[in-house]
Amino acid sequence: MIQNHSSQPATYTKPANIIPENDQERLKALYRYELLDTPPEEFFDKITKLASRLFKVPSAFVSLVDQDRVWFKANLSELDASCIDRDHSLCSLTIINDTDVTVFTDTHEIPSLLSSPYVSAEGGIRFYAGAPLRTHDGYHIGTVCVVDSKPRGITEEEKGILQDLAQLLVEQIELRVDSRKAVRKHDELQSSLELNVMEPLKEQNLMLEEAQATEERPYLIRKAHQIAQEMLHNTRAMLSDSFQDEAAVVPHPSMIAVATIAQEVAEACEPIANKKGLELFFSVASRRELMVDRELLHKALSLLLTTTIKYTPAASSVALDVYETGDKFYVEVSAEDSVLTEQDLRKALLKYAKLSCKPTGGESTSGLELPRAKAIIEQHNGVLLADLTGHGTGVKFVVAFTI
Repeated sequence: MIQNHSSQPATYTKPANIIPENDQERLKALYRYELLDTPPEEFFDKITKLASRLFKVPSAFVSLVDQDRVWFKANLSELDASCIDRDHSLCSLTIINDTDVTVFTDTHEIPSLLSSPYVSAEGGIRFYAGAPLRTHDGYHIGTVCVVDSKPRGITEEEKGILQDLAQLLVEQIELRVDSRKAVRKHDELQSSLELNVMEPLKEQNLMLEEAQATEERPYLIRKAHQIAQEMLHNTRAMLSDSFQDEAAVVPHPSMIAVATIAQEVAEACEPIANKKGLELFFSVASRRELMVDRELLHKALSLLLTTTIKYTPAASSVALDVYETGDKFYVEVSAEDSVLTEQDLRKALLKYAKLSCKPTGGESTSGLELPRAKAIIEQHNGVLLADLTGHGTGVKFVVAFTI
């Protein structure tokens, strides 16, 4: 461990392995902020300028530690590079340090650090102090650091300043994520209102106008009432989805044969398919047990199968198949005929997507079914794919888990 002192012990040795055990989870945390390879921004540049002035050093950085590189979101130095190898960066040592600030008062007193060309080069790093950028869930995604080509000490007050700058950076980064979520939520809501409220209102208005000039008033009024009921159902679904977004359901997994869940879904959906004149086929080629939340996965597969049934014309067939190949386990929902187009499939997994087709039996849809299924599957570290089959007349949704 790198000790947090104003002068480092001569016995320190750089660890042979600088990759933390949780690096895959740490990288996922880094990537969710969508900061890597973005253009320079005034806020981050101001932080490095402030750090440089406060510490009276020529160089300061805001760095992000990627899989094989350390990339600089802000670079106040003579180094003409946007990133360096992770193995050569002292920031890689900062993110594996348990202390709040990593300090090297003179790197040349630590032989193991001289393997970095940025330390051993003439005019290279002699003094380094870095504070990790710690996310709200505890991952170190990068650093704010100050560097000098001359050895120097550091006071406790200066360490506190570096920690404050790191906290300020993380707060700004988290705020960016919240802002993006708000924008996306606004766009989703706008699309939903267009699909589930505005279009039905227009249709309902036309029917009521027609009812005033025709003898078929009872039928048209009933149809307008049906549209109003569908609007109410879809609006409630929108509100329900909004609440679920605010308090995401936490899975409670246990080892269970996924084929058992799939069979329950097939049996529950068979009457729905038969009522529409569809044959439902179910096959199992693997009874492997996976660590899943039974209730949530049941819901996801039900959403996939019922949605497939909705967009399948009568006198056709749908299938639910469970199998594995190599290191992948699959649950596949398919239909030999479907009104869904290639363009529809590109949008179908997005919330409130407006599709070019409508359910073949006049069923209602909120535009939330497939995105909900996708979210549940991703909670289980799975992937949901959609594709056309045959000559473009059929469709399949494939759930894939790595074994």
